[in-house]
Amino acid sequence: MLDQGESGQQPEARFTPFDIWEKGGLTEHLGGIYATQRLVRRCHLSAGQHVLDIGSGTGYTACYLAREYQARVVALDVNRQSVTGARERVSREGAITQVRIAQADAHRLPFPSSAFDAVLVESVLVFCNAAAVVQEIYRVLKPGGVVGVNELTLLKPPSAQLLNLLSGTMGIQSFQRDEWLSIYAAAGLLNVQSSAHRLDLWEQLFSHLRVDGLMGYIAAVIAGIRDATIRRTFFNRDMLTAARQFLPYVGYGLYTGRKQEPAQ
Repeated sequence: MLDQGESGQQPEARFTPFDIWEKGGLTEHLGGIYATQRLVRRCHLSAGQHVLDIGSGTGYTACYLAREYQARVVALDVNRQSVTGARERVSREGAITQVRIAQADAHRLPFPSSAFDAVLVESVLVFCNAAAVVQEIYRVLKPGGVVGVNELTLLKPPSAQLLNLLSGTMGIQSFQRDEWLSIYAAAGLLNVQSSAHRLDLWEQLFSHLRVDGLMGYIAAVIAGIRDATIRRTFFNRDMLTAARQFLPYVGYGLYTGRKQEPAQ
């Protein structure tokens, strides 16, 4: 998960459902590894390309890119615990020569301009000043390079109550697909393709079991429940009722676009 940075700083700490998994050292994004695989296929990566994975969590996507696409990957996350978990996974999977781990804020990427052939972002922008981070992504992308994004996307116009739950209680910015497309277009991305998807809770569960195993999943849940702030925020009657009420509104979007190549 990424900090909001100077331009999007919140005055108080917020706890989101993703914090539950970070407490247990897991990676969480909507659609799980199945969404990751669909997104990566749409990016049409080639062997040897230099890829930046923003909000890399415990490094599953980075290792997947190295293993299946022979990419050279920089896995970046702002959370120290996630970075530690990513280093352990990279070492365990024998990907040290292909995956480099970095800890940094997405609002200030520590890379030169035009450094990457592709940039992947999963469940990051909703916690940031989205427009500012997309501009940074555009800066570090090579001309003709591709960006692939998976972010929470509202499937239909939300009620004021839902917006208050997402932004006020969880600290999550929420947009419909057209609003996301406007952010990408404003940054200069071209040929943006998109699709919106409903949440499949079984798919989400199976993703955790495939990536982290049954015991790892259970340990993460227990660690989250034991945290008093997370327990008070999420494990209460009002929040559980709201989750059931608002589930039809909340899904995720897969977006791909390219940086303009220089005129010949």
